Amino acid sequence: MKKTLVALAALASVSAFAQSTVEIYGTLDISQVKVSGQQAGLNNTNSAYPVSQSSTGLANTFARQGTSTNNMGFRGKEDLGGGMYAGFNLQTGGLDLSTGSPALAFSRESNLSIGSNSWGELKIGRSSSTVCSIGCQFDYNFIGAGSAGANTGLSAASFRASSRRSDQIEFKSLNMNGLTVYGSLVQRGDMNADSSFATNAGAAYKSTTSVDGTSTTVSDYKNMTTLGAVYTQGPLKIAAVVESASVNSAAFRSGTFVAAEYDFGMFTANVQSIVNPYKASYVADNATTTTSYTGYYGLTTANTTPATYGAGTVVGFKMPVGPTTYGVMYANNTETGVKATELFVQYALSKRTTLFAYNTKFSGAAAISANYTNSTASGAAAIGAASGTTSQVLGLGAVPADPTIFAFGIRHTF
Repeated sequence: MKKTLVALAALASVSAFAQSTVEIYGTLDISQVKVSGQQAGLNNTNSAYPVSQSSTGLANTFARQGTSTNNMGFRGKEDLGGGMYAGFNLQTGGLDLSTGSPALAFSRESNLSIGSNSWGELKIGRSSSTVCSIGCQFDYNFIGAGSAGANTGLSAASFRASSRRSDQIEFKSLNMNGLTVYGSLVQRGDMNADSSFATNAGAAYKSTTSVDGTSTTVSDYKNMTTLGAVYTQGPLKIAAVVESASVNSAAFRSGTFVAAEYDFGMFTANVQSIVNPYKASYVADNATTTTSYTGYYGLTTANTTPATYGAGTVVGFKMPVGPTTYGVMYANNTETGVKATELFVQYALSKRTTLFAYNTKFSGAAAISANYTNSTASGAAAIGAASGTTSQVLGLGAVPADPTIFAFGIRHTF
């Protein structure tokens, strides 16, 4: 009898374990990159490096790869019975193959979820923004360092200068005859937890991209809500999402993303209309200063965050020919006057490993001086600033107006 009970207990343990799954996954990407006016190097895709590395001589910083952020993660799901399940996702936010940087944290995904086969899924914690969950799929070249949309502020990943949201409560419905509905909330009381919204509790508002004129205090924070949907029917896909402003300020507005895609068989094309929450030109809170971000683009910041201002249109095209995919992404920011054309090619060695190359050319983009910094000035005035700390890679030469980004590399997912 005792042996039977032990056997039954062991069987029950095995049965319970079989109902839970844990997966290790990730993306590794390394590329040789050349930016106009800068030295070529592995993953050398930005014109600046952070102050924390100013004395180390390291030209490459976290996640400066060619097509997307290098990461690894752990996700799991437990069957709760009755069509219910619980899950988790932990994903690192910094992994540089060129420097072997060990400074990893679960800063991209750190959330718990509960779902049902009858109503959908509720996810709580830090995760992809609802805007990116809906809109990032329309970028055909992984939103990397040469992304036409991201470098001009016209990407679903560019809203609020990040594709992630802390303290997010997100609901995703089941697919209902091709329609999937999303809704999320970041509460007013959580606005201080993420520097995307504010500094420490009670301090004056400060965005990650140094927006001028934001003297707003914590009393002006608002709940940030996002509503969106994706509808797919045969070769047609339509998506729309709106993210409300999180603070009362003349510098901000509700952000919107609308896209339509059609698969023509031989090729697929889409058109996107984007209004970034950060205005490219506005009257500051004191109503005395007008700031214009004309010519402001992804490489004109001393931080690794791209410029994320403005509104405009993105057009995408891709055509598979055997294992090779050819494509183009074109972005036109009508508020900053910056345009970018990204030509790319991807060659699939397997389902998980891809060789890639791209060339992105800007127009309407202002030059960046060798000593550019955003700590002493901002907006168009700072783009050509000749004073301040050297913040370009290893203090090398300036990036000229209308630069080109060229890269080729290898990408592997697991």
